[in-house]
Amino acid sequence: MRKLLFLLAIVFMTICMLLFPEAAYQGASNGIRTWVVHLLPSLLPFFIMANLLFSLGFVRFLGVLLEPIMRPVFRLPGEAGFALALGFTSGFPMGAILTTSLCEQNLCTDEEAARLAAFTNNSSPLFLLTAVPVSMLHAPELGILLLSAHYAANLTIGILLRFTACKTQFIHSQPDDHLLRNAFTQLLQYQKEHTTSIGTILGQAIQKGITSIVQIGGFVLFFSVLLAMLDASGILTLLETPFAVLLGILQITPQLSNALASGFFEMTLGAQSASQCSADILEQLMIISFILGWSGLSIQAQVCSILSSQHISPVRYCLCRPLQGILAAAYIPLFICLFPQILNSAVFSGFTDTHTTFFTQSIFFYVPIITLSILAILLFLSICISQLRRILQ
Repeated sequence: MRKLLFLLAIVFMTICMLLFPEAAYQGASNGIRTWVVHLLPSLLPFFIMANLLFSLGFVRFLGVLLEPIMRPVFRLPGEAGFALALGFTSGFPMGAILTTSLCEQNLCTDEEAARLAAFTNNSSPLFLLTAVPVSMLHAPELGILLLSAHYAANLTIGILLRFTACKTQFIHSQPDDHLLRNAFTQLLQYQKEHTTSIGTILGQAIQKGITSIVQIGGFVLFFSVLLAMLDASGILTLLETPFAVLLGILQITPQLSNALASGFFEMTLGAQSASQCSADILEQLMIISFILGWSGLSIQAQVCSILSSQHISPVRYCLCRPLQGILAAAYIPLFICLFPQILNSAVFSGFTDTHTTFFTQSIFFYVPIITLSILAILLFLSICISQLRRILQ
């Protein structure tokens, strides 16, 4: 039945492409431009480096160090901390790719992989701190608010999902003492078992990275054309009606229904539409935060496709998308109540294009630092928990 519905949708899309060739061309052009300008340079280097770290055994080394915090907090193996850190800092769909890599190397079970993927596929800090607050809202200080709400919602889901973990799943048993020595032992053992040459490892990492980025480009192109066809045929306007009714019930500006209709399919267009709507800034932030949590059908299709390649169930991931959107939207007023100075209009005065360029370049430079900081914090907490267990024993 699902394939039949999908076939009907593809037939409809093909007819629309024949009826609206100019809109189809424009949609395809926008999709390719997004892939080449934004996704290719920002994701491909991370894909290659992540594959190299997997092949050289670094993830095994890191897994031993992070086991004391990942297992009690999320009921996941220590190696999942690598996916958590890079997923939070590299953006979609890095979390899904790293999750499938963990599963491929038998570093986690299918059930653990399904839970891990549900909360490690996020918008990147570049998007949360520059694209939305700087380019769309012209208020860079709001980036911290959006990032905090987005990541808090993800971590909340990760903690909630730990209670759904299988009680009989395998628990990695590592002694709490001498974590660093055990980690190096695992690293050396892995490299002894895998004697592939450096040239072969590098070639395979590049090949896998290119395959992943090309697949992502195909999804971006497909959904860009789909959204253009829905807009040209007037169906997108019809989809605004139920969203407008829902917003009216929630006493939120109904004009934001256009943003929800666009964001239902494509996250960036939805966020941009919300920023251009003449609504209260709090309402704009809540709708944008919801759209970022939902992430759009385009990104959801990418993640589901990647997970299916290793036969990992995407059900948890899909069910958690609306939950993450609701949580992310709810955290916005909560954080504003805790830090009311965020919405002080005086804070945003005097922000110019020069500041925009400087801010964007600074964030791009600090993304690797953010990644290392997350890993360092996880490692510090892991060591603290390990030492505390030794004292209590």
